[in-house]
Amino acid sequence: MSKYTNNNGLETSRNEPRAEILGGFLSDPSLLDEYRQQLTPEMFAEYRWLYNLILEVADSEGLTFRGVSSRCDLYQIQTLHQVKASFFSERRLPDLITHIKKENLSLVIKNIARQALETDDPDEALRLLQQETYTLSSTESGTEKDFDQELDEWAAEVMEIADDPSKAYGMMTGLGELDRFTMGFQRTDFSVIGARTSMGKTAFVIELMLRLHKAGYKVAMYSLEMGRKQLFYRMIASLMQVDFEMFKSGKLAKTHYETAMKRKEELRGLVINDTRGVTADYISDDMRRLKRTQGLDFVVVDYIQDVHEPGETNDNSGSAISRICRKLRKAAKISDCHVMGLSQVVRDVEKRQDKRPLNSDLSGSTGIETSADVIALLYRDDYYNPDTDRKGILEVNFTKQRNGKTGKVELYYDRTTQKISSLSR
Repeated sequence: MSKYTNNNGLETSRNEPRAEILGGFLSDPSLLDEYRQQLTPEMFAEYRWLYNLILEVADSEGLTFRGVSSRCDLYQIQTLHQVKASFFSERRLPDLITHIKKENLSLVIKNIARQALETDDPDEALRLLQQETYTLSSTESGTEKDFDQELDEWAAEVMEIADDPSKAYGMMTGLGELDRFTMGFQRTDFSVIGARTSMGKTAFVIELMLRLHKAGYKVAMYSLEMGRKQLFYRMIASLMQVDFEMFKSGKLAKTHYETAMKRKEELRGLVINDTRGVTADYISDDMRRLKRTQGLDFVVVDYIQDVHEPGETNDNSGSAISRICRKLRKAAKISDCHVMGLSQVVRDVEKRQDKRPLNSDLSGSTGIETSADVIALLYRDDYYNPDTDRKGILEVNFTKQRNGKTGKVELYYDRTTQKISSLSR
């Protein structure tokens, strides 16, 4: 019996990967939709009956553990519970599926080779090999859409846009200057917002989140620096346009807090995960879960530099950031949403006469520049020059747009209320 080495380095029987995959489907039925296209019943060996039963229940009434167990005899129910208990983590599923696909392909190739060797006529053996291997594909195939299908989908989208040009736009925030410049935030894009500390990065993304949430989009935030309650204070202060510090310290009139209790309902449906020390893999996995269970359109990661990334051999100072950005960009594509990462800017920008940050000032800039579809760097002149005549003006300098133009957008930032709005207002 072949062996499989799990993440703990323990060898287990060849059937455990199959059991764990099926256990995942029984524990979280939404996982079946995500991975079904990559699997065939033949890959499950002696668990083939169970995978077929899972498919049958899923197609007829929707997959549930009760639905599967109702069609099993006593012996099968015992196996069913063992299989469900074997599920460890969703994060393991891609590796487990790759393992059983490779094992199944290896078995098929060996069977074809054995048949060819048992044939006395070499021409017949060659024909057999050519015929049987022609239909095989590597274990890495089968995860991308068919080219012709995607071409047809693209053509349909083009005609929809021709009939209704508004469909060319992405997620619109209602900030006119910003929307005209970006044409809305596009799905599958990974953007980076960079600025020095206290420049307004968090206020900027909170404004975007609140506006997109109000517009009906599913919004999530992975806040690795600030806790949920701190964010609630900022969000409500922005919505009510009251003094943030006074609101937080309880110094406003009682009526303001009564209003806050009503307006808190406007935050329902937002997802804020403030777990510290998480990895990009964790964020990607959680995004897929959210996409399956409630939908997902726009994601904020605050900060990129606070995402934990295990070290690898020959890592340099920017290697971890590069891997994090690649994983977040891939997550945006897989979950068909926009991912916006906040980034710190190095202190050296303070030494220049013009303190507007450049792409090279981003902490881990090489990896960020390569992976990001959009880079926007924030700057306020009144942060450095209290006597400036540009008080409250937040510059959003787009230094990279893979599918658009670069340039500057100016918005109004009220630090007292944490509110960002259009200058025209």
